[in-house]
Amino acid sequence: MESYDKKKVLLKSALKWVQTEFFGIFVFLFFVAVSKAFGAGANIMFGFTGLMTVVAIMNDFGLKEGKIAKEKAVLHGADVNKHFGLIMGLVAMIPGFVTMIVLVISKVTGSFNFMPAYKLINAMFYPIIDGVAHSADVADMHYWVIALTVILPLLYPAAAWLGFKISYDQIDVKERIVYKK
Repeated sequence: MESYDKKKVLLKSALKWVQTEFFGIFVFLFFVAVSKAFGAGANIMFGFTGLMTVVAIMNDFGLKEGKIAKEKAVLHGADVNKHFGLIMGLVAMIPGFVTMIVLVISKVTGSFNFMPAYKLINAMFYPIIDGVAHSADVADMHYWVIALTVILPLLYPAAAWLGFKISYDQIDVKERIVYKK
């Protein structure tokens, strides 16, 4: 009996954060190059691009793994929960929450300034974070920015879960949209 290797998939999930960070670096570099010329419009345009980078990568990963999981479940009787995509996304979001915790510690204690590192480590979200916390000094950061740093990493589990569920349940999205089923 061939089983679905959940540990391998979870390791790949962790690597998906690295992939989003890699593409996020490019979003960051283009943002920095045009931010003076576009002003706040650059934050909006590249902020959306960073968000869609995370959604596209995680959703694609969820779609592919959902298909594999369904095949293993049907053909080989593998025990795969159809909500396993949520766990995949939670694993990918761990670095975002770890850096957020360090940022909060930095803000509360004031002993070190983690804001520049936080913005770079979460490069895919840099334009959005820069739009609300423009200063590189954590002392200038408002506490409501922390709420944003909690919300943004939630894109990982949401996108992975949705992709996995669509593929695992074999939902024809095109048919549902066109024929409104």
